[in-house]
Amino acid sequence: MNLNYFSMRSLMLFSRAAGAIFSGAAMLLAAPVKPAVKAPVAKAATPLTDAEGWRVTRALGQALRSRVSSPGGQLRLFIRPTMRSREGFFSQIAIAGRPVRVRKLQISELNLSARNVQIDVPYLFASGKVRTLSSQTSLRAVVTEDDVTQLLAQGNGTRDMGLRVRFNSDGSMRVTGRLNYTLINGPVEGLARLRLASNYKVNLDIISLKLRGVEVPGFVRNQLMNRVNPVINYEDVPFRPHFSGLSVQGNRATLRA
Repeated sequence: MNLNYFSMRSLMLFSRAAGAIFSGAAMLLAAPVKPAVKAPVAKAATPLTDAEGWRVTRALGQALRSRVSSPGGQLRLFIRPTMRSREGFFSQIAIAGRPVRVRKLQISELNLSARNVQIDVPYLFASGKVRTLSSQTSLRAVVTEDDVTQLLAQGNGTRDMGLRVRFNSDGSMRVTGRLNYTLINGPVEGLARLRLASNYKVNLDIISLKLRGVEVPGFVRNQLMNRVNPVINYEDVPFRPHFSGLSVQGNRATLRA
């Protein structure tokens, strides 16, 4: 073999290799370039409310705690503000505890949830009290015979009568105490029943009342009911729940809204 053959052979191999290299490079250049994947940018959390809204929220919490307490227990209070809380708008307010005292009323168990609430802000700051303008309120409250007895003991027209109640198996209540009227006085025993009344109130209907074993006149029974009722008024409960159900089982009554 002569040198010209090897030179030609080497040149051909070099040409093929170079062609493959340039062809691969051209394919790489022609391939579409995928854009770099960007990490998602975290959005700033939307504040629940502004500074003035938090001021209203704090004042609302203080007003509720001054009105609702849990003697010997733990009161759970949850307030969810909105961007319009400075105007009195709140998304949800929840109150729960066992037992709970709302003014003179003691409730063995309370679960209250108010949604889409609007309160009177100027009234809140002027009086330290809550005035509800609108609310969708649900409630479950359990009241025992001892709770009702304690409520009657604190009533303006019944506190000196020593009234006590005990639930019967049929849902009625046995009532004992003492009448202190000018012409009619002495120990009494009667039969009564809790009832949902108009305007979202709970009344105590006295079915029978005997003084020393003798049934008293109807006007005396009516006069006593006027003193006692309403036993529970929805205006006394935060966010004005519209009572819709009342049931008695054992020694307790369950009120729902």
